[in-house]
Amino acid sequence: MDSYLEQYEAREGGVTLHTWTDVQGAKQENFYITGMPGNPIPGWFRKVLRQKHLADIADFPYTPLCFYA
Repeated sequence: MDSYLEQYEAREGGVTLHTWTDVQGAKQENFYITGMPGNPIPGWFRKVLRQKHLADIADFPYTPLCFYA
């Protein structure tokens, strides 16, 4: 099982973060959140990242980042 975090450009300058776990080729445990760059990421999403052993991100990023664990 591998966990992933991707970033996508959202409408009106926002950022969407998507995390999932790959289980035998299937995406499971999908979570999405969208916000404006520089704004804090809610605690529930940060908790999901820690549970998946991914980098803990405090604020929505300004530039595309790539996080894999």
